[in-house]
Formats: sequence, structure tokens, C-alpha cells
Amino acid sequence: MPTPRAASLCRALLCAALLQASGSRAQELPALTRGGASVLNVTFDPGTWTLTWSCGEHVTVKSCTATFTKSNGRLGRLKILDPVCHCQFKPLALHLGVTLEVNATVNHTPVLEKLRYVNRGAEGSAAQNLTCFIHDARAMTCTWGVGPAAPRDTQYFLHIRNTTGHMLMACPAYLGDHVHTGCRLEDLTLLTQHVHVTVTGSSRTCDIMLYDITLNTKLIERLSPPWNISVACNSSHCVVTWSQPRTWSHMSFLDFRYEVDIQRQNADPGSANPKVCISSEAENRYEFPSPVPRPGHVVSVRAGDVRSARWSAWSPGVAFGSEDPGVPTLHVYLTVVTVTLLCGLGLGLACKRFIRIQELFPQIPEIKDKITDDDRVNPETLRKDLLLQTEEAD
Repeated sequence: MPTPRAASLCRALLCAALLQASGSRAQELPALTRGGASVLNVTFDPGTWTLTWSCGEHVTVKSCTATFTKSNGRLGRLKILDPVCHCQFKPLALHLGVTLEVNATVNHTPVLEKLRYVNRGAEGSAAQNLTCFIHDARAMTCTWGVGPAAPRDTQYFLHIRNTTGHMLMACPAYLGDHVHTGCRLEDLTLLTQHVHVTVTGSSRTCDIMLYDITLNTKLIERLSPPWNISVACNSSHCVVTWSQPRTWSHMSFLDFRYEVDIQRQNADPGSANPKVCISSEAENRYEFPSPVPRPGHVVSVRAGDVRSARWSAWSPGVAFGSEDPGVPTLHVYLTVVTVTLLCGLGLGLACKRFIRIQELFPQIPEIKDKITDDDRVNPETLRKDLLLQTEEAD
């Protein structure tokens, strides 16, 4: 009989297997064939955006066309002339539906066959607001919302294909609860500049509609702030230097622009300095006049893409210069007051100690002159007085 721990392990493995199987089913986009009689037997593979048909000597295809709805609601059209046995389109937005046409002649008879690809599933069950961004020069995060009409047991799955429909990767780490509302990818080595991202779903209640977008990975990267910022000053000028941000996609110094923000420390409200724009240069530096004595300042730098409105966050501030001039005066004043108080306290303690010693060891009085009772008697005068008194006695 299995132990409770072994039973728990078996249940976990079974759940993982079921989730993997469910995810595999969710990624499959079934091929579309024309219902009813078809002369060309046209088939559409939504995973590779490819139309195929019966090819023979009596069949000549002049063109194939895909009409689709753009994200702004307008119609787009892709047309391929004189194809041979198949047409492979560029990545198409399938979740809004696609109409496919094959214009051919069969035994010199014109034939036009149409297919309509419909996003099958319950209305409102698809993921919504799918967004992806590359960050920290090494990872990509995609997030999406749950469809408003999605059943409670809905589970979403993300897959990424290149522009030819080749499967690059499935999501290795989902975010959110069991529903899956995000995905984080740490390994981007297989990503190309243009990728097609599809979010499908599964549920025991009903079919889940898919949602898909085509991304330019170079444009969805969130720039990191410049790094290695330093400030060097002489008696009249200061120079700010920094290193180009690290990026996942290849970007040269010509792709960047910068903003430098230099603000005085403890500045009054409304006295902020304007930011300085720096165009792309081979050497990332900004020199400005700053004669000594210079007050304390803080400098920050951010990077932008010259081909878009993308800006990085501001770099951490780097301080340079002296502190506010009022602060040393205050320090001196406090020092003088402190020293004065300490000297007064020391003098008071010394006087108190002297008085205490006088009380403990009083001064011994000298012998006084009994005749004159004068402490200041001259010995010579005293000798003469004694001699005079002796003579009178004789």
C-alpha cells in the first residue's frame, strides 16, 4: 500500500501531465477546409498562415489573397501573384477573422474559391489586453486579462512563433493563479526581431477563443537607465560621463539620446534647473561651467530611443560639490557655544574644588608681636627699642 507521501507525488505528477496535455491541445490551431464541393480542395493552416490546394497540370493559380481586420478596425489585404501549389502569408491577426481567396483556372475555366477563418469559441472568452515587453536587457514578460465571459475553469496558454510559423517556445513560467494571466521568459536566445504571440485557452465548459499579436521585439524593449555615472570637476568646470544602457537588441550609440538633470541640493521650490538634451555622440559626456566655491548638486541621466518615444527611468542621483554654505556657519557657531559652555563649567568646578580644599586645610596663623601687636614690626626697630629700655632701667 503506497504511503501518503508517494500518493501525493503521484497526484502531482498526474496533474502536471494533464496540464501539459491540456496546454498541447490549446496550442493546436486546426486547419480550415472549405465545406461542400470544392474544385481545388483549398486548405488553410493558421499556424503557418499557409494556403494549399490541389496542384496539377490542369490547374493554374493566378493569385491568392488574405483580407483581415487590423487592430484599428480597418481592413488590410495581402496578395501573392502566380503562386505554385501554396501561398504563405506574413503573420496574420487571426482572432479578428480572415477571409482567404484563391483565384485560379481549371481546364481554362475561371475558379474562385473562398475560405473564412473564424475565431471559434464562446464570445468574450478570449484573453484580452495582451502586452509584452523586454526588460533588464535579458527577460521578457507578457501579461493579459481574463475574458469577461470566460468560464471559471479557463486556463490560458502562451506560445511564440517566428514569421514563418515555426514554433519558437511555449511559456516556461506562468504568472498568476491557475488561470494563467502572465508569462515570464528568461531565455530569449531564440527570439527574432519579429514574432507572433498567441494566447489560447482550454475549458471543460466550452471552446475558448484565441488572441494573437505580432511584435517587433526591438520596439517593445524597455530601456534601462545609463550606468557608471561619474562627475569630475576643476576650478571652473565639471564634466558628467556615463555608459550606454545595456540592451537585449543591438543598439549603437547612434540609436540613443540622453537627458541630463542637474539640480541643486536643498533648492527652494520652483527653482529647478531645466533638463539638458544630449544628441547621440560617440562619447557620452556633458561639460558645464561650475566655478568654485560650488554648492552641492545632484545629477541624474536617462536614455531615449531616437526612433521612438521610449525613455528609460532616471538613473540614481550622483552628488557633487560642497554642502549648502549656511551649514558650515551653523557648525562653527555651535562649536564656539559648546567650547564656551565647557570652559565655564570647568572653571566653576575648579573654583568649587579650591574652596573645598581651603575648608579642609585652613591656613596656620603666624606669631604676632606682643608689644606692638603689629604683624608688620621691623626687627631693627624692635632691637633699638629693647636697648633703650635696658639703659633706662640702669
